[in-house]
Order: sequence, then C-alpha cells, then structure tokens
Amino acid sequence: MIQSVERAFSILELFQAKTEELSLKEIAQALELNKSTAFGLVNTLSALGYLQQNEENQKYTLGLRVLSLVNAMKFNNILIRASRPYLEALSQKYHETVHSAVESAGSVVYLDKVEADSSIYINTQMGTKNYMHCTGVGKCLLAFKPEGELDEFLKRPLKALTFNTITDPDAFRAEMALSRARGYAMDNEEIEIGLTCVAVPVFSAPGTATFAISLSGPTARMPGRIAAGLIPDMKETAAELSRVLYAYDPARRTPG
Repeated sequence: MIQSVERAFSILELFQAKTEELSLKEIAQALELNKSTAFGLVNTLSALGYLQQNEENQKYTLGLRVLSLVNAMKFNNILIRASRPYLEALSQKYHETVHSAVESAGSVVYLDKVEADSSIYINTQMGTKNYMHCTGVGKCLLAFKPEGELDEFLKRPLKALTFNTITDPDAFRAEMALSRARGYAMDNEEIEIGLTCVAVPVFSAPGTATFAISLSGPTARMPGRIAAGLIPDMKETAAELSRVLYAYDPARRTPG
C-alpha cells in the first residue's frame, strides 16, 4: 500500500519537471515501472481527477483536481497572512495561545498558531488535524452548520477524550444551539484536563462560518481573561476578519 502511494505521487511529480503531456509508456519508463503497474496507477489517478487524458493522442497531463488543491492552498495562505496580525494582537493582550483553523473531511485543521508568552505549552502544529466535537474551533464550526450537516456528523460516535467530553448526540445538539445563540463555542476541558478554550466563527456570508479563531489557556486563568473582555474582543476580531477577507459585515445581518 505504501509503495503504491509513493508511486502515485511520483507520477504526479513527473509533471513538475515535464510540462508536456506524457504517454503511459513514457511514465512507466521514467519511473522504471512495468506497464501494467503504471496503467493501474494512472487509471486510478485519472478516475480521481488528478490526471486527465488527451483523447486525441492518448497522453496524460495533470487534472483539475490538482488545481483545486493548489487553489485551496493559496487561499489558506491568504487566510494565514491576513489573520496573523489579529491573532498576535489577541495573544499579546491576553497572554494565551491563539489558533485559526478550518474544517477538512470531518476534522479541524490548524492554519496558524501564536504561542503564549507564558509557561504553558499547547501541543498543536500548523497543518495538523484534530477532533471537531471536543475542540473549541471544531465545536464553533459545527455550531454554524446547517442542521442536516450536523445530523450527518452525529451519525458517527463521539469519542471521549476526557470525562468532560460531550458524547451524547442530544446533549451535543443542545451545546451547538447554545453556541449559536451566544455567538461563540467553548471547550471546557473536553480534549485535555486543565485546558479551556474560547472560539469564535469568521463568517464569509450570513450564517456561513468559513473558519474559526480560538484562544486557549489554563482553566484557572480563563475566568479572569473572560472577565477582562476576552469574548467581545474575539467577536470584534472575527467581525473585522470577515470584513477584511470577505467584504462581509456580520453586524449588518446576524447569522442564524
């Protein structure tokens, strides 16, 4: 299996150096594969949209699926660059760790992280995945999904990471309703005991939460941060990112 994956990526990487179309024979020769192995890999990549065949000469080139991945990466890079100063400002004001994240295939993926200037270390890295149902950013993105999409998500079991993790679907739906009503989500030691997180959505259109930002810190410190105005500051930061990134002002229409 691992060898097949490596070979499939090797085929795609051929087109980094060779911009022209390649025949099946040329692909097989370049990678020193027998023709039947090359055919199977090329056929799979074509079916998935990562390669496309020119019907006139039967040669292959990169497919539109690759372009969609490139565009997604470019867009995520724009999000990172544009939001970074806002994340830094929140982290500097409240002296805690701040993240931004998007959803990908039922998980959250961290786009960026600004470390706290305090002793606590949160083990997250840019580009890594995490659970949606027990992280602040994940719960935030789930809270603003259409009901049908939330129902689909809740067909899978909700894994308990701590004794605070919400695993009952009805209780989780109630938590999502509360998060929508107040405009933010919380991870109350649901992924790690001693760690609390507040997350807010960044809207690209009414009711459409495209990504989320969060601030995490030791549970003992978070009540003080909240009392100092953390949640209004985070909401205003998210609203400003909506305006900067999407030319959408959430204040004009409250997302449902």
